[in-house]
Amino acid sequence: MLESLRAWSAPYGGDLFLWVALLSVVSYIALWRFKSRLSAGQLRRVIRLSALVALPLSWLAIQQGENHLAAAILPLVWCVVVGITCARELPHRG
Repeated sequence: MLESLRAWSAPYGGDLFLWVALLSVVSYIALWRFKSRLSAGQLRRVIRLSALVALPLSWLAIQQGENHLAAAILPLVWCVVVGITCARELPHRG
């Protein structure tokens, strides 16, 4: 099964794309599960942290070449989704 995933992800950046996708999915599931326990300050920190993680990951993927474009875009999309999720939760914290 892993080989079929590698073959599928080869045009999108190969193993780098798979690792970034795994990081994105696992971290978003963790955020979704624990967002109700986070304070407003912690939610703001999660937004900043997602940007601090996404930008270097995107830069590293871009440095790998043109065939890693999907691996460069995925962390940026992940950052936006995390930001939207946290921003929607902030008004509930008062």
